[in-house]
Amino acid sequence: MLRVVLLSLILTAAAHSPVSRASALADLSTSAIDEQAALEELEAQVAAVLAAKEEADEKPAADDEDEGKKEEAAEGDDDGESGDDAKDKADEKADDKQDDAKKDEAEDKKDEKAKKPETHKVEAKKFVLELEVDGVFVADEMHEVTLRPEKWGKFEVVEAKPHGARVKKGDVLVRFDDEDLEQAIAEASLEQRLDELKMMETEDQFPRLEKAIDLNFTQAKRNYEMIVDEFERFKTTMRPLSEKMAEMNLKNAQQSLANAREELEQLRKMYEADELTEETEEIVLKRQEFEVEYYEFYVEYSQINHDYTMNISIPRRQESLEMGLEEATLSFDQAKMLKSISLPRERYKMEQLREARAKSIEEHSELLADRDLMTLRAPADGILYYGSCDDGRFGQIGSMKSKLEPHGKVTAGTTVFTVVDPECMHVVSSVSEKEFPRIAKGQKGSAVPAGDADVKLPVKVSEVESAPGAGNKFAISLEMDCDDAPEWLLPGMTCKATFTTYESKDAVVIPADLVQSDEDDEDQKYVMIVKDEDEDPVRRDIKLGKKKDKDVEVLDGLSEGDLIVKGAKDEEKED
Repeated sequence: MLRVVLLSLILTAAAHSPVSRASALADLSTSAIDEQAALEELEAQVAAVLAAKEEADEKPAADDEDEGKKEEAAEGDDDGESGDDAKDKADEKADDKQDDAKKDEAEDKKDEKAKKPETHKVEAKKFVLELEVDGVFVADEMHEVTLRPEKWGKFEVVEAKPHGARVKKGDVLVRFDDEDLEQAIAEASLEQRLDELKMMETEDQFPRLEKAIDLNFTQAKRNYEMIVDEFERFKTTMRPLSEKMAEMNLKNAQQSLANAREELEQLRKMYEADELTEETEEIVLKRQEFEVEYYEFYVEYSQINHDYTMNISIPRRQESLEMGLEEATLSFDQAKMLKSISLPRERYKMEQLREARAKSIEEHSELLADRDLMTLRAPADGILYYGSCDDGRFGQIGSMKSKLEPHGKVTAGTTVFTVVDPECMHVVSSVSEKEFPRIAKGQKGSAVPAGDADVKLPVKVSEVESAPGAGNKFAISLEMDCDDAPEWLLPGMTCKATFTTYESKDAVVIPADLVQSDEDDEDQKYVMIVKDEDEDPVRRDIKLGKKKDKDVEVLDGLSEGDLIVKGAKDEEKED
């Protein structure tokens, strides 16, 4: 029966194609050998036949009439031909009619089949989502060798180990020129000794200075108090007394002169009355005259002395006392200032010397400590990398190579080397914001090194950063079994890490194009299903899960074996 249907369809197709009937029969023979292959080709051939038929039906009926007339004319023209040719033409016409009949039969069957809806049978299968990220192999143990001097800042390279060298703990990695440092240490040592001597001298002199300042203050205070007392005594006692004394001396001289004159006058009167002058009386008169003369001079002297005392001596004494008081006051003020300011200042200077000496000792100690940095040694066994490791990548190798050449200079604070242990490593990577919700600790996967795609190393997510970093990327760390790693694998090499982010062993999965959205609620998804191919499709609301490529997981609403109608719509909604 299968071969009959196949024969009819192939003959019908042959009638609308440029191939001969013999070719069609040859195809039939081939199809008969492999019926399964023929069935697979059947649908394609039927589609071609239908297309040809539609094209033929579109031609006007007049073309059919013209064709009939041409055939009759051809038959009339061929009457004169031989009987064999007429027979062959009759056979061809019979074959054409048979082909048309078979073609009509195939088209009827195709129409009948087209009326049935196309369905998809729901299946339960394993559903796995994977995530691939770029990663870098990082050693679990890394020891950075950073140049952190205490004081010294000049590091000129003499020799250095090459990048990638295998080193043992204690091996010399780099030697720096220490000539300038040794000179600086010697100078610092000398300066430290000088500061020590200066400090000793200051500490020895300070007590004497402190005593001298105290004595100066005491003397100035005493002088001030004395001059104040003397000036006060002069104003209240000595000046009035000196003035009174000058007056009394003048008055005494004047009185003495008056007395002497009076006495001389009396003697003269007495001697003149007797009209006799004896030698004794003459002597007495001369003596009295001299006394008068003396007192006249004494009065003159007393007057001058009085004027000097009143106008010069006393004012000068007052002026001298006032100046002495002013000087004593100034000296006393200076002594007080010296005691209140200079002495603390000297204490501060001495404290500064102590601090300078302590700083000198510290700097000397720092230089001695920096002497050890002139030779950097390996802190552990491993492979020597230039520069530091940043997220598993050594991006400073090129720049450090030029610095570690002879006479190259390395700045303080630079991480010069990193000694890594290649025996055990892990993978570091990062994921975007979109991928971050899919990542969780414990997820398993594999890492494929860029150097060999055939090597797959089991990995597991061991750490996920809780906050985004540069470029809004979330850093992740993948632990791996180092026993499975090849010997050639080294830190800094890259890989592709793939791990499972979701897995369901019996998930209901359907093509995503079968899912429809409700017109009133875009979030509500549904499919059209049928229980029997002869029944009308009905709506079934579903809940979707994860999506992978063109498939989507159905969490609720469908079961294995359900039939989903392709292209069917919810007619009730449309009405």
